[in-house]
Parts: sequence; structure tokens; C-alpha cells
Amino acid sequence: MDSLALHVEPRAPVAAAASDGGVVTITNGATQGYLLLPAIDPERAYPLVTVLHGAGRQDELLVRAYRDEPARRHAVFFIPRSTSPTWDLLIGEDRPDIDFLEHAYAEIYRRLPVDHTRQALIGYSDGASYALAIGLSNPRLFAAIMGWAAGFVVFDPTGVAATDPRPRILLEHGTHDPVFPFEEVAVRNCAILRRLGYDVELRVDDGGIHWPSRTFQPAALDWFLGAAA
Repeated sequence: MDSLALHVEPRAPVAAAASDGGVVTITNGATQGYLLLPAIDPERAYPLVTVLHGAGRQDELLVRAYRDEPARRHAVFFIPRSTSPTWDLLIGEDRPDIDFLEHAYAEIYRRLPVDHTRQALIGYSDGASYALAIGLSNPRLFAAIMGWAAGFVVFDPTGVAATDPRPRILLEHGTHDPVFPFEEVAVRNCAILRRLGYDVELRVDDGGIHWPSRTFQPAALDWFLGAAA
């Protein structure tokens, strides 16, 4: 893959309109994503959280898990589907998923009043690894990265300047994860990130396995957005 950079610029919407919220599908013909909306006041700017599934495309499961969060958090949630069973970076494809994210963000920025200082990524397993890769490679877009059971840390430094902000990072991992063992993976990932100068909080799910704990989603959103209304 040549680059993990997202070639899209934050912008004010062309004509934001009031709406009652709901679910909107965004597609580029090759894949799609779900935009979960609160009731929209065009005079207000909304945080944008992108939710990245693990291998096997659990995007529809995540739509159900996050369906009440827009109203509860007064935020917009975007849940994209990977073009292949997992994300392009993980299977060595060029950049179909990054291209789709560029397309989707351009559409979101055109339609909605987004608070561009409060954009974040949250991911699960492969999606957590991808969230780190995308977020660290695009620090001018994302203020925070949250991940359950991230498997590795990799990013593209070519588009990152020394003066760029550094996203805050929250990771959670089960101590009995059979896929990505806690000491070998979670502890190592945090050490790498901290050596690179990132502010990382590692939360430990004692006895937890690879499936996310019930508390991860609400606690991570509290950490980024503040306690639910």
C-alpha cells in the first residue's frame, strides 16, 4: 500500500438541514457504510465517531450496538464495511477502504455540521489495528483513537509533521485473549506507542477473551465524548 493518508479536508457543509435523525447509507458502488444520526440542528456542530469492525464484517451487528448512541451522545456515528472480509491494510490490497473512507467523509462533511476538533475512531480486533493505522497516519483529522484487542501498531509517517497534534489513545484488552495474547500484544503495543510519544491509556479486562467486554463501548465513549446525557 502506497499511503494511509486520507486526502479529504474538513469543511463546513454546503447546506446543512434540520432532520429527525435515523440511519443513512453511504456507498461508492464497491462497499457501503451506515451513518447513524441524532436529531440534527444545523446551527450546532456534532462530534463524528467512526466505528471499525473486526474480520468478518460485523458492521450490521455494530449498527445494532450503536443505534441508541447518537441521541444519547449528541454525536454522529459512521460504521463503514470493509470491501473484503477485513481491511485493505491487513490483506495487502491497494487502498479500496481508504478510498471509500475519503468518499464517505467528503459526503458527511458536505451534508452535516461536523465538529472537526472532535473526530475519533473506535475499532475492534482488526478494526482496532486499522483504527490505530488510520488515526496515527492522519492526526489532523482524528483527535482520539479507541480500540478493543488491537493486534499491532503500524502507520504511515510520510504525511505526519512534527507540529501535528497527537491523537489520544485508549486501548482495552482481555488478559485471556487467545488470539492476541495480552502480554505479547497489548503490553507491547502500548510500549511502542509510548516510546513514540503518544498518550496511551491501557485498560485491562481481567479474565477477558477476544470478544469485547460489555463495558468497553460505553466507557470508551464516556472517555472521548463525556458521560452520556
